[in-house]
Amino acid sequence: MKVRLEPAPIRGFRFAGVCAGLRNEPGRKDLGLIVTDWPVAAAGVFTSNRVKAAPVIVSRERIKRGHLQAVAANSGSANCFTGKAGLKLAYDSSAAVARELGCAAELVAPCSTGVIGRTYDLAKYRAGVRDAVAALGPDRFEDFARAIMTTDTHPKMASATVKVAGVEVSIVGCAKGAGMIEPKMATMLAFVMTDAAIKPPALKRTLARALPQSFNAITVDGDMSTNDTLLLMASGAAGNRALAGRDLATFESAVAEVSSALARELVRDGEGATKLVTVEVRGARTHADADRVARQIANSPLVKTAFFGCDPNFGRILMAAGKAGVVLDLDRIEVTLGGIKLASRGALHTNALATAATRMKEPEFGLTIDLKLGKASARIVTCDLSFDYVKINAEYTT
Repeated sequence: MKVRLEPAPIRGFRFAGVCAGLRNEPGRKDLGLIVTDWPVAAAGVFTSNRVKAAPVIVSRERIKRGHLQAVAANSGSANCFTGKAGLKLAYDSSAAVARELGCAAELVAPCSTGVIGRTYDLAKYRAGVRDAVAALGPDRFEDFARAIMTTDTHPKMASATVKVAGVEVSIVGCAKGAGMIEPKMATMLAFVMTDAAIKPPALKRTLARALPQSFNAITVDGDMSTNDTLLLMASGAAGNRALAGRDLATFESAVAEVSSALARELVRDGEGATKLVTVEVRGARTHADADRVARQIANSPLVKTAFFGCDPNFGRILMAAGKAGVVLDLDRIEVTLGGIKLASRGALHTNALATAATRMKEPEFGLTIDLKLGKASARIVTCDLSFDYVKINAEYTT
């Protein structure tokens, strides 16, 4: 199975992305719809941040029923920390979508992304919904992906086709996010769709199994959004028989691969990022230990600035590993950067630093830390921290 970083035809879904005037940039798409002609199986996960946006509260409640018929996503405003007025706005917005589509409001999942503490103009939103419904089409997926962008430099899409239960099914997804990324659940806004026939409980398990190796294994800056939403929808239009055993495993693997591809693209497009770095910790006593060490390294500003400067600063890597609170044996640790061994058996290989610095000039490389204390491992995809990240976020609202 090959994952392509582009849209692909998928049965049972229509898409749209329009300019509703919700942003300050004239002509920029800012309202998108995903629509099915009937209620379809759906599952979702949402931010674990204690500060939750109004659309997260509404969508999280609605997804419990296991079915959706539409997703409405806007950019420009997070509709978070907006009180009762913001919650009413989320309900009113999804009701406007439901009226235009002729479906129940409870089948519409509202999603928002943008500046916290601000709402959007409901009249403009309603007019935008009318335009979006008129523009719906099976080939408008990229329009939707563009409508949900904020500081993203390009739309992020992925697709794959896999044969299960004697039928070829498609998996298509898109995501937005470039900053405020360390989800611990999903990431910013992400939507994955399939035309496979699968019941909601199995779809929920599929999503849960995809998360650890995809959206839950990335970081840009260690900050968790208030609006994180990941939805998985299945139209059933492929008409396959019930998925079980090997077929179900194949389908779950395909969803995980598409999700992983999207997650990597989020980090690759991190605000100001110039490097994509995979931090892998091996030889830990437990997976939790490996994950803690990997996240400490991947989120360390000192390590990330060293990535940007192509500086194989072993001391910063070791410092970050040490503050994870995990038992270490310094005489055993082995560190490899860009395929070059920097340290082993308690000693730094100073003669390898120049070669490692050259490898760090590549746009993508790996950092591996083998603790040599057990068999557990973890992997986190991160990026560097550049001047542009500071500039983008210093001026985000001004």
